[in-house]
Amino acid sequence: MKKRKIFQICLATLSLAGWSLALYALLVFDEARPERAFGNLLSQGSPARLHWDPEPTLLLETLLWICTGISVVSLVVNYYMAHHSRIGYWFNIPLLLLCSLSAGLYLNLFV
Repeated sequence: MKKRKIFQICLATLSLAGWSLALYALLVFDEARPERAFGNLLSQGSPARLHWDPEPTLLLETLLWICTGISVVSLVVNYYMAHHSRIGYWFNIPLLLLCSLSAGLYLNLFV
């Protein structure tokens, strides 16, 4: 197998792993975030969580940092491929890096 094909498979695998992890982080986000407190919900006396749940929030933060790490490795592989072969840059890798890094920093600094 050619070197270029191996790097393409590696890059595709890293990209799929990163985006799959980002989708799983969205599912964990739904469990971690505060519940919306609507007026009719509060008037009926139903309890609503108004703060972040600590355990899923920690899991969410860990998932986001792992996703950021996968994105950085994938970006390095993509940079190497773009300079040593005719394959161009993949747009989804910097997008995933930006999203996971900003969400991880938000959770780390503000929650």
